[in-house]
Amino acid sequence: MEAEAAGDRRFDVIVVGSGIGGLTAALHVAVRGRSVLVLEAAKEIGGLLAPFRRGAYRFDTGLHYLGECGPGQAFARILEALGLADAIHFHELCPDGFDRIVFPGYEIAMPKGAERYHARLAADFPRERRGLDAFFDHLRAFREASAGWTEIRRGAPYPRFFAEHARTTYGDLIDGLIGDPLLRAVLAAQGGNYALPPGKASALVGLGILDHYLGGAYFPRGGSGALRDALVRAIAKRGGLVRKGRAVTRILTRRGRVEGVRCEDGEAIFAPAVISNADAAVTYLELMDAESVPARTRNKAEHTRPSLGSLTLFLGTSLDLATAGMTDANVWHLSSHAIDRAYAPLFAGELPSEDSFFLSSPSLKDPSSGPHTLVLSTIVPYEPFSRWSGLRSMRRGPEYEDLKRRLLDRYLGGIERYVPAIRDHLDVIEVATPLTHVTYTGSPRGGMYGPEHTPDQVGPFRHRIEGTIPGLYLCGASTLGAGVVVSAVSGFLAGALATGAKGA
Repeated sequence: MEAEAAGDRRFDVIVVGSGIGGLTAALHVAVRGRSVLVLEAAKEIGGLLAPFRRGAYRFDTGLHYLGECGPGQAFARILEALGLADAIHFHELCPDGFDRIVFPGYEIAMPKGAERYHARLAADFPRERRGLDAFFDHLRAFREASAGWTEIRRGAPYPRFFAEHARTTYGDLIDGLIGDPLLRAVLAAQGGNYALPPGKASALVGLGILDHYLGGAYFPRGGSGALRDALVRAIAKRGGLVRKGRAVTRILTRRGRVEGVRCEDGEAIFAPAVISNADAAVTYLELMDAESVPARTRNKAEHTRPSLGSLTLFLGTSLDLATAGMTDANVWHLSSHAIDRAYAPLFAGELPSEDSFFLSSPSLKDPSSGPHTLVLSTIVPYEPFSRWSGLRSMRRGPEYEDLKRRLLDRYLGGIERYVPAIRDHLDVIEVATPLTHVTYTGSPRGGMYGPEHTPDQVGPFRHRIEGTIPGLYLCGASTLGAGVVVSAVSGFLAGALATGAKGA
């Protein structure tokens, strides 16, 4: 979807990239009465919000479920502030179990409400009651510290709880409280939401993801495209412009501050503020002249490590998935409770040796989407696919296609545990690799969550929304963290700062 462009080459704010962070930033700028232009390099607006279709089947590329969408919660408050409270509607996933966590010989359904989940775990692991009490005390403290975090003002100190928990790993936190190895793994089972095992992930992100969804899990009616389209329509209604197929090749500076951008076709467009929704390393190292970026910032960008990538199967089926045994709940299938060990091959640049994956049915979360669909995602590194980098998707050759076929066959075997007849009822099969992420989002090494969420790259150690060059602002997964809602929060804050707000 694209709003028509006008001939004016000067704006108050230019936004580079149209992911959820960029679109939220642009709308906030427009709501504050400023002129804004969004420039998107891809053929479709939305980044990972952009859906695709194969015949009657609709697939959402980067949105599987959301938290913080209920009354008074963070994302709901942002939508209300942007005038979208009535434009986007959500389906709440089953409150009695929106995530099925499945290990060999053990399964638990994660319900809405920290107290309910605490009680279920305590019933299953009665010898760990004291440790669980302490763990959920940490989770409660996280919730209290994060209340109002979208209102952090420029120059305000970072919340103490966040700073402290950013420095330790989630594994160290859990291991210090819990003795049972299976329970430790259960508490880290959603690690696919940040592509790290507990031994490497910051405790801040581990607690944050758990807290995010325990407040309720949701899916937008109409899918990710409905969210994207509502944002684009609202930007256009307020006079903003959104243009696709317009790659920015340079953020322009003059006398030490931002003055606009230059596009791939050579056109210069001017604005005193630029918000980059591109990866922070791409922004500082590729979109800006080296002499305009402070040495310390360049060094940080050069040493920023991207997250691992993903292999995703998009499947359209003639089966009635509800009858076949699926629900609107996600399945976290883990082949072992030794999660850190399972990640070891990935950090060595090899494909996983164990078959752990995330499985969901978008069509059961949003029946209006059309025929039934399944999406399976698993974490993979970039290296097995790197030999085909730089080649267009249809020109990567038979070996690349053979690798995708072998991985498809392997993970269809995993899906058969939940939908036994799936192989014989497939109408659509699409396989996405880290190279797909590079093609459509420009993410370094196909990382699915921006910079990896290790203790040295989260919280106060992540890239700041307010850039190190006057007039430059960042939003998206490189700043506050990954995920649709957190990226939207970063965009909301970037839009506020770019228009001179004291806080947001």
